[in-house]
Amino acid sequence: MTVGYWHTEAYQALRAAATAMGQRPADNAADINAAVIARSAVYGQLARVTELLVGGRPAPEVPDRAGASTILRRRGQRLTQLYVGLRAATIVERQFPASTAPVTAEPARSLHRAADAVGVIGDILASHVPPGQGPRTPEGLAIRAGGGVQSGIADVARLTSRLVMVDLALPGWLSHGRGHLTEIYQPVAETARWTASSGLGAIARELIAAGRDQPPLDGLDIARSPLNPAPSVRTVDDAIGAVAAARSWMWQNPGQITGSHLQLGTQLGLAAHILISDGAPTMVGGWRQAAIAAVDLRATPPVGTARDAAAELAEVLRWARSQAAVGRSEGAQPGNKQLVRLSSELPFLAATLHRGLSAALHRGELFVKAEMPLARPAGSLIFRAAERWRPAVSDDDVVQDLNRGLGQRHQPDNDGRGTAARAFPNPPRPTSSMAQTPARAVSGAVSGDGRRRTR
Repeated sequence: MTVGYWHTEAYQALRAAATAMGQRPADNAADINAAVIARSAVYGQLARVTELLVGGRPAPEVPDRAGASTILRRRGQRLTQLYVGLRAATIVERQFPASTAPVTAEPARSLHRAADAVGVIGDILASHVPPGQGPRTPEGLAIRAGGGVQSGIADVARLTSRLVMVDLALPGWLSHGRGHLTEIYQPVAETARWTASSGLGAIARELIAAGRDQPPLDGLDIARSPLNPAPSVRTVDDAIGAVAAARSWMWQNPGQITGSHLQLGTQLGLAAHILISDGAPTMVGGWRQAAIAAVDLRATPPVGTARDAAAELAEVLRWARSQAAVGRSEGAQPGNKQLVRLSSELPFLAATLHRGLSAALHRGELFVKAEMPLARPAGSLIFRAAERWRPAVSDDDVVQDLNRGLGQRHQPDNDGRGTAARAFPNPPRPTSSMAQTPARAVSGAVSGDGRRRTR
């Protein structure tokens, strides 16, 4: 499930919560407690996503609501204002009575769904750009170079705008016909009124407009590790997941890339590109050159997780070749939108292999055929050529061919800007009908960061 999927889930859940608040008042303290906790969790998770996107806190300290109001009234600094508004919206200066009654109200259930969904978005981002660390994946490198950040902030702003609508409805939901609950939860109503009137919604609309036509984060998924045994690949989604797992691990561990990875990776790049481009020579030249060169290299076999990464590449290669041989199947037609998503993985695969090739040469772990001297065994009239291998160096023709072939398939910039626009494929977001399924049951309290841990 990608960022785009979870964004749609959160958006629809927040809309359902706002609508339900206008249809039926709060019934009991358990429902109100659950809704209040989940509301704060959504705001907190949106602030966390913002921090992950920009690489830190846009504001070092978050003042109280009076100080936040002053910041929100300033001109400019929209990102800082959004972050301050998100943090200030979670301030509720009161502890509420605990309740063990089941949560049944739709606003509470929908807000829990939204907190879950935004939390998953944060987890996906953290797998690529962990807080306080450098990027773990090529996508993370692109994010740190600015790719997808503006559109990601716009997505945060869209959810913020919808959450402000929840706060507009929240005071009425708390007070309608429930005098004793109105008094108990007055601080919550005051916080919601502050948020709704703070100008946060207007700031969100400006950020939404600024994010239009920017590279989207919709297709970003979790960066998983290679699995053992490698899962079977049957669909384009399976193939994308396996390629992403293998090359993300290789990106983090270039010192463990071997000749097997170079051979499998270049053959996979060639097979996938033929599948996508229908074999047009102008489209496969670089991959063909790289694959031919990699075959002439030798190296020690991979072990441990390196072997698992090679197995993932081998499984995708098997699938790609089977699709090309069949010529038609689900997702096997050139130009198919699903295959376009697979093509977006190839530039990063090439960049990762290019990086691994340099590391393997530096370690002296790649070998090429040496000149084969002729030797005549004693008593024989036949000269025999003895096959010999020597450590490869950057000047070898095979290495230069491999370097050139991989270099044609990616832009070798050092900061990721050249690949930022390609980093995030943009499949269509789920239709609204997908998010109109019954709300997931909510059992137990929300954890400290607003997400249930039962996935």
